[in-house]
Amino acid sequence: MPQVKKEDIRLAILEASHALFLEKGYVETTMVQIAKRAGISHANIYSYFTAKLQVFFCVYETWFKARIGALEAEVMAAHGAHARMRTLLGGLLVQMPRLDNGFSHNLVQALATVGPGDPYDASLLHWFRERLSDMLAAVAPSLARDGVRRARVVEMLVLTFDGCLVNHPVNPASLPDAAMLEEYVAAFLSAEPAESDAVASVAPSAQGVPGAASVMPSGSAAAA
Repeated sequence: MPQVKKEDIRLAILEASHALFLEKGYVETTMVQIAKRAGISHANIYSYFTAKLQVFFCVYETWFKARIGALEAEVMAAHGAHARMRTLLGGLLVQMPRLDNGFSHNLVQALATVGPGDPYDASLLHWFRERLSDMLAAVAPSLARDGVRRARVVEMLVLTFDGCLVNHPVNPASLPDAAMLEEYVAAFLSAEPAESDAVASVAPSAQGVPGAASVMPSGSAAAA
């Protein structure tokens, strides 16, 4: 007779996993530890999840989608194409790598361990690209009109985001500063009319960035 899966046990597994990924990181967390923290047997955890990678993506998808939703709200609340782009870039490339003690670095660790036959599902990446595309279309009329260019910007942002996640734990100063963000804004909005506050204003998502009050570049860069 097949075992009946219980939602409370599944939730306990996800809560235990989230706590352990925060404490130890993806690589150092084991299914044995997750099962013990959740209060179930090691064998029983495989009735709910086939592998640690699957557990991680269930945890990370919920966390990541909530953060992207909050960022999207901030972007839409900003006024003007340049302010919206600054908010998007600052939130994605500076704040996201720092959130919850760099929780997104677990994504880098998880992806680095994926091998042939592992249960990797790229649906979250596709969702991320689609949300970025929607935000960029809302940021600037020129990007809304030019779907091909918008798709290229999406790919550049995804690659840069990955680089920021990789570098932040090793060198937090490598995250883009205000001057670098402004270079991105200028490049991505080259087809948009200039705004009077394009350099003087710093988006809320960029506040707290080292060097945010200065227009001098730090000399650091996030490698993709």
